[in-house]
Amino acid sequence: MKIGRLVFGSTLLILVACIVFLQPGDSMAALRENLRSPNTGQQQVSAEPVGEVIVSDPVYPVLTAAARDLPPVVIEPTLDREINPRMDHSGQTASTVDVPGNRDPLLDIQLNAPPPSASGFDTPIFNFNGQGYTFLNPPDTVGDIGTNHYVQMINATLVAVYDKTTGNMINQFSLTALGGCTTGAGDPIVLYDHMADRWLLSEFGPGNSLCVLISQTPDPSGAYYSYKFNTPSFPDYPKYGVWTDAYYATTNESSPAAYALDRTNMLAGNVATSQRFTAPGLPGFGFEAMTPADWDGAMPPPAGAPGIFMRHRDTEAHGNCADTGAQDCLELFAFDVDWSNPGNSTFTKLPDVAMTEFDSNICGLTAFSGIPMPGVAKCAFNSLDPLREVIMFRLAYRNFGDHETMVGNLVTDASGNNDAGVRWFELRKSGASNWSVHQEGTYAPDSNGRWMGSIAMDGDGNIALGYNVSGSATFPSLRYAGRLAGDPLGTLPQGEYVIVNGSGVNGSSRYGDYAAMSIDPIDDCTFWFTGEYNATSQWSTRIAAFRFDECGGGGTDTVISRKIKSIYNHPNFPGLYLAKVQAVDPVAMTPVAGAVVDVTLTLPDGTTMPSAVANGNGWAKYQQATAGGGNCTITVDNITAPGYTFDPFQGVTTQTISCSVLESQLEWTETP
Repeated sequence: MKIGRLVFGSTLLILVACIVFLQPGDSMAALRENLRSPNTGQQQVSAEPVGEVIVSDPVYPVLTAAARDLPPVVIEPTLDREINPRMDHSGQTASTVDVPGNRDPLLDIQLNAPPPSASGFDTPIFNFNGQGYTFLNPPDTVGDIGTNHYVQMINATLVAVYDKTTGNMINQFSLTALGGCTTGAGDPIVLYDHMADRWLLSEFGPGNSLCVLISQTPDPSGAYYSYKFNTPSFPDYPKYGVWTDAYYATTNESSPAAYALDRTNMLAGNVATSQRFTAPGLPGFGFEAMTPADWDGAMPPPAGAPGIFMRHRDTEAHGNCADTGAQDCLELFAFDVDWSNPGNSTFTKLPDVAMTEFDSNICGLTAFSGIPMPGVAKCAFNSLDPLREVIMFRLAYRNFGDHETMVGNLVTDASGNNDAGVRWFELRKSGASNWSVHQEGTYAPDSNGRWMGSIAMDGDGNIALGYNVSGSATFPSLRYAGRLAGDPLGTLPQGEYVIVNGSGVNGSSRYGDYAAMSIDPIDDCTFWFTGEYNATSQWSTRIAAFRFDECGGGGTDTVISRKIKSIYNHPNFPGLYLAKVQAVDPVAMTPVAGAVVDVTLTLPDGTTMPSAVANGNGWAKYQQATAGGGNCTITVDNITAPGYTFDPFQGVTTQTISCSVLESQLEWTETP
């Protein structure tokens, strides 16, 4: 995220806005064989409703202890064991027939990619070991980056909080020690809700339930609101996405399930509910789950945009796609939640997105093995789980204003001979058009298996992909590759680069079950990745951060800062509206002396009320007897300061809020 570029010298001032809505009375204010042109092969097809909504009983939260006050973590040695095996609802426990395939038709595009050209991307900013072995397999390594912290979670269930400016661990705690609905049962997820400046932590709850915790403040070492959402069956492999109207989630149940969790009330620590739909199952896979889109970037999805869910369909394995026939596709679903009248909520199948042929048959369709290691042949019972069944975490969404985009990845048999590669893709959508493929590629530059990917896009449209690598002469390792927005479509020319080389054979076939690539919400340029690798037969985890120097027009001297601003109708002074404004020097990390920020409040009747803040720090005040019903907007008109020029990121200078809410938070982000 950026908004202002320096005229003189090397300092930049940049501004961008996003907004969070809180209800009256809220206590929280912190807000190609089938190659084709990338934009063809997509019909205009009507959406189809799927199923009926199931609404949960009201869930009353429990406020946990503060994580910073918990005792130190002590890991007691035990016999190694597998935790929460991925559930196969088909009843198949062995590999299906391994059908020989064909060489991936996208490989030659990547092989003909130009040499690396990006500066800085090859040298991680941070690269250090994360949390270590807990006598459980797999670790389910996951993490996310926030304003000041990086948070990593592993089975079962440990949380580590790092200072993102130094990489030093600040705190480590057991999720179970927090209390509430926590169980230590595993399958952790952590997401930073950048719009609200809060953290979401999750694991399996008691019985059949999802335990979801929302930080009470922006500090991940503080207390959490704990919510136990019951599910009709065991909610295997839960994944989450942050959206404007809900936290959306998916699970592997008897039918693939999609959930909406009441984000607004959860942020406030109020009673909340969930809503649930299911999608039809896919033949061929036993374990299966959809993946929800997770919003990155300053610009929110269009007003009223539904949550998006995705899965892939290999027609040779699952039968034809509804809209593309025998051509492989991505199936998309839209969850349009109505919290006031749940009967109006809908879960709708969107038109399929045609994809170049991929092959989900890696040592069959159901075996939890496939990837070789030194001394372990591919497809052997103790080879590594390829996770062929899902779009890997995260499905990263971003709105650029003139178009929306999603980037994701899945594993495919790249050679036709059970050699795993990463199929990655970028979908785009403009206005009311359907989603379609903008670009796709397969990354498998040699005979080593590449899988367990996680992908994200920065604010300039550059992409980074992190993943595992393992082969007959390569121990399970972590690497990454990427592309600048202007690189040839379908290629990852930037890389391949090593995060850490492995030196041991994993003692279990279970691997992953996922990794996490996220983007710094402050500079919107720095990628943070975490995953599993093997220094010995017992797994380790790694955390790395890297960026393209080209992102944001900056160089290696780029420094990041952010301050939070708020606008609200003061409860004790009706009609008094305040907008907190700070223009921060990103190097000195202090308000810019002499900076003048012009800010205008527009009321529902069109009345405009200009104000200004001097010296880059203060409250813009607007006095009005009543704003009436409807929405108010606040606009940053200009920032003037010696040595700076106002350059709004993606043109975002205005945000709309409801005038009837007690408090709403408006966030402005400054980066060079």
